[in-house]
Amino acid sequence: MQFLEDENRFYVPSPDGGEDIGEITYTRIGNDKVSIDHTYVNINYRGQGIADRLFDLVIEQMKQEGRKVIPVCSYAVKQFERKPDLQSIKAEY
Repeated sequence: MQFLEDENRFYVPSPDGGEDIGEITYTRIGNDKVSIDHTYVNINYRGQGIADRLFDLVIEQMKQEGRKVIPVCSYAVKQFERKPDLQSIKAEY
């Protein structure tokens, strides 16, 4: 499965060129923060860890950029609750 980066999102394209299999979108805020505002995986592909990998890609990118992350969408909020090691990069609005 191919994970790609586009402006303000990571995604998994459909192999047939149709609707993307999954995506996670974010918005950069100033020079030091980003909000994760949307996570989606097509119902036919759920349960395969796609959302986890998309989330991890955003976290890796933001760590490289030195940004704190504001979890906005419900998936990102749950990930921050489940992973205590992320608290060091968590930010509030």
